[in-house]
Amino acid sequence: LGASAAATAACSAPAAGKGAPLAAPPAPDDAELSADELRTIGIFERSCESVVFITNLRVASGPSWFAAPPVLDSPSVPTGSGSGIVWDARGHIVTNYHVVAGATELTVTMPSQDVYPATVVGTDVDRDIAVLRVRPKQPLRPLPLGSSARLRVGQTTLAIGCPFGLDFTLTTGVISGLGRDIMGRTGRPIVGCIQTDAALNPGSSGGPLLDSSGRVIGVNVAILTMSGSSAGVGISMPIDAVRQSVDQIISRGHVLRPSLGVRMAPDDYVQRRLGVAGVLVFEVQPRSGADVAGMRGTSRTRSGELKLGDLIVRAGGKDVKTSLDLFKAMEAVQVGDSVELEVVELDDSDGLGLREKGRRKLSVKA
Repeated sequence: LGASAAATAACSAPAAGKGAPLAAPPAPDDAELSADELRTIGIFERSCESVVFITNLRVASGPSWFAAPPVLDSPSVPTGSGSGIVWDARGHIVTNYHVVAGATELTVTMPSQDVYPATVVGTDVDRDIAVLRVRPKQPLRPLPLGSSARLRVGQTTLAIGCPFGLDFTLTTGVISGLGRDIMGRTGRPIVGCIQTDAALNPGSSGGPLLDSSGRVIGVNVAILTMSGSSAGVGISMPIDAVRQSVDQIISRGHVLRPSLGVRMAPDDYVQRRLGVAGVLVFEVQPRSGADVAGMRGTSRTRSGELKLGDLIVRAGGKDVKTSLDLFKAMEAVQVGDSVELEVVELDDSDGLGLREKGRRKLSVKA
């Protein structure tokens, strides 16, 4: 038994020679608690009113031996769950996209145990963010938002969520690292994430990561683990990036993200096959910013030989060695801004190996 399990067993076991269970110890008075404990308790009690439990339902389906018309009253069964943050008094709930993906029906359970049907307002799949809307009986109380711009390793963190479907749970820790990059669902990296050792487990996704003042500094998105349970490496999306996505979703229903308008060759191909550092442009989308600026994609000559496109080696004044570097440079750009790029033209037409033919600077509208 673990410590908590052993304690539970001890409390429920009959007392020796009496056959009666031991009485539970009385709850400690405030005077018996430290200032740090009281502060943590206060943050949890204030914040848990603004954290919700989300259930993802889908219409049940299974193999059928005979062809038959669809059943109109097919039951909905739970396929996943997660946590969510009350964003505003109007009923907007913020969570992870992977919590609601594929749902035919969503329900939101409040700490009061009131259950409301929820609709999806919009999503940002690249950042694993979804915004839901519920119609509560009374205005909801949103969590106060902090900033992730000036966080420091070692700061106290508090995570609230519903791991494994358990009722609202608090774990504590510190910021273990900053600037972590993880691969998103779309193959686009989620950059600048917060690493914490506050325990996160399945069901914690979408819940808030709070600072020592009870302000949201991140949305819990993932754990790095070999077993599926917490291994002390939790990942949270920084609240400043979340706010950018959520504000756009609420105002227009979707997210506009700056783009050069190119398809990139895989990093492995560029590094291993070509032996160069940079991002190789595979295709340029017609009428995109890259097309207007004169960027060249990869093509084939009439004789069938491969003619490599431009190799992006700098963006926004920073070196670009991989696609991750380019994505990071684009994170600092707003839609409509111009991005200063430096590209290399590659040539191997003489059969003597790949060489640099020339360099150009381009200003590409994102």
